[in-house]
Amino acid sequence: MKKSLIFLTICTLVIFTASSQEISIASTNSYTSCEGAVVDSGLSAADYGANENQTITWCPEAPETVLNLYWVVFDLDAASTIYIYDGDDNTAPLVGTYSGDELQGQDIFSGEENVTGCMTIEFTSGPGSSGNFGAYASCGYPCDRPFAIVNPTELQPHYACLNEEVHLEATSSTVADGQEIVEWVWDLGDGTIDNTSGQILTHTYTSPGLYTMNLSLTDDNDCSNNNLLDYQILVSTNPDFTGTSSNVTMCVGDEVDLTGMIQGVLYNAEPSVDFGDGLFIPDDQSQCFYSQLTFTSFNAGAVVNDANVDIQNIFMNFEHSYMGDITITFICPNGGSILVHQQGGGGTFLGEPVDDDGDPDNPGIGYDYWWEPGATNGTWAENIQGTLPSGSYESVQPFTNLNGCPLNGTWEVEVCDLWGSDNGFIFDWSIEFAPELYPEAVSFTPTFGPECDSTWWDGPSIIDDGGDCNIVTISPNEIGVESYIYRGQNDFGCYYDRTIDVTVVGTIPTVTANQTQFCGSPVQMMANIGDVDPEDCEFSWTPSTNLDDSSSQSPTIDFIENTTEYTVSVSYSTSGLTCVSEASIRIETCEITIPNVFSPDNLSTGGNNTWRVEGLDAFNGVKCFIYNRWGTEVYSHIDFGSSAGWDPGIDGAEEGVYYYVLEIPCNEGDELITDQAGVITEFDCNGMVPFTGTIALYRVN
Repeated sequence: MKKSLIFLTICTLVIFTASSQEISIASTNSYTSCEGAVVDSGLSAADYGANENQTITWCPEAPETVLNLYWVVFDLDAASTIYIYDGDDNTAPLVGTYSGDELQGQDIFSGEENVTGCMTIEFTSGPGSSGNFGAYASCGYPCDRPFAIVNPTELQPHYACLNEEVHLEATSSTVADGQEIVEWVWDLGDGTIDNTSGQILTHTYTSPGLYTMNLSLTDDNDCSNNNLLDYQILVSTNPDFTGTSSNVTMCVGDEVDLTGMIQGVLYNAEPSVDFGDGLFIPDDQSQCFYSQLTFTSFNAGAVVNDANVDIQNIFMNFEHSYMGDITITFICPNGGSILVHQQGGGGTFLGEPVDDDGDPDNPGIGYDYWWEPGATNGTWAENIQGTLPSGSYESVQPFTNLNGCPLNGTWEVEVCDLWGSDNGFIFDWSIEFAPELYPEAVSFTPTFGPECDSTWWDGPSIIDDGGDCNIVTISPNEIGVESYIYRGQNDFGCYYDRTIDVTVVGTIPTVTANQTQFCGSPVQMMANIGDVDPEDCEFSWTPSTNLDDSSSQSPTIDFIENTTEYTVSVSYSTSGLTCVSEASIRIETCEITIPNVFSPDNLSTGGNNTWRVEGLDAFNGVKCFIYNRWGTEVYSHIDFGSSAGWDPGIDGAEEGVYYYVLEIPCNEGDELITDQAGVITEFDCNGMVPFTGTIALYRVN
């Protein structure tokens, strides 16, 4: 299939001019430059020969003191060896001994103690040997890429709440010895790019969803990291409170159940996978050229397990006028690589190039080429002809070289051209992974627990939490508005609440009486209802016997024989409700019992150690005086009926006989009945009734 440049209007053509040169190891024994390539004696057009013994010392140009050799081609037969020395000749320290393909894609650079920065390369071949090698020279250290690490002790994904701060720190990120990170660029996944916060960052997300955060690092050697973190941040959706009680109007004193319901809301979104556009890569003999595609939306941590299955093909649309002088390598985010073409093929055309050295920048027509794990028709070099047809081919190295590669991250194509008199262009390239590796729709639902530690009500008048705090019973005892808050915490650690107002209406009655004891004259009771209009109320008194009107707000008691508790029920219609409230009062009779023997159990205070007169609590202002046998006052009280009684332990009273005087106020015309030592006496009241008698005080051993 042919592919014309005219169809790639979205791409931008990048042109590089060939300016450096190949230096054959057989052509000179020393060379000084920060560019160019050292190659075998066959240059790019042929292999090295048998029984060679060649040496070259390559030095950096001043003021540089570090030389790097990047081996773009290294294909030595078993009888051939390259020795590399870190210095000006082969007496310098040996860096290593290499054969086969050991140096393919590797950087070798001069050491710190090498003051000149020169490196010496010694090559030997055996009888019948053939092969080829080539290395680009440059000055300065090669990239030992930094590696980004964020929140290393935290499991992914990170759970976050809307509008709450997310703390990210990358202090554990690594960098090559002697280098330091000079730029931190955070991609927060929501369109925010932060290049000012450095290694510690705080960010707030304002919409729920799944965000993929990444961090780009650059060190002071201008090297950047290739690992994509794909640090997932799940931001909780707002919950659904459907079913939770709304505002309530209720009667004071009633009981009402409040129901709380909260459910997490599903977040669902199709994954967004941006595999980038194709890029032009020109032929350029002065350096290897790199183009990148960044994959961002595979599942976090996903890797190539079996490249023969997980990778369906690697594609390139390409034109070039000399297939024999280029190498093509694909490099994955962790540095793993596969060499798909290593020179070979001589002057075979790729696509339809413009084979005119006078017009090197004019692109031709690219053909579509694929490398597939299951291809059976050989490598490019095994298909030498005038023009390599479009189609699928085998790779020089096996696809399993890519096993363990992260799917997410920056994948690169590296094209190196060791022949300066030709030209070519890559119009587009891509990697096709197996469909099952692509992520499915992203979804999550925050959850709320059913117990009181996850969901609960807060409010002033809760009398029963229902056991799980979701259905509670309230009973306000004051009129007005009370607020109740239903709260929930989900498994993201996010708190939510819904507030309702409870309007409490009705009346809170109290009962008073003109006197709280019946001594013969009528007692009038009153149901007090505050500002409520009595015309809006109905009254019902119980018991109704001896009342002149049990449905009146203020009934009169005509007669009682025993102490009686009267209760009024007030029915009040308001706000569409009929509120019923009750209040009570205790009406005493005019009967008192005065004990004449008292036996406290000890001299301590309180408890059952006091002398009291039953029935006096119905009388206000009762005066009490107690004297010993010598007439000395030991106790007095001006409202004895409301007191706790006489406590001889406080007064230090000893055993013996004591004399008391009680002055009981009593309305004129009423009757007072007393029981003194079993003697029942009826008195006609006349304002004040005095009672006297004796108390025999005995101690209990």
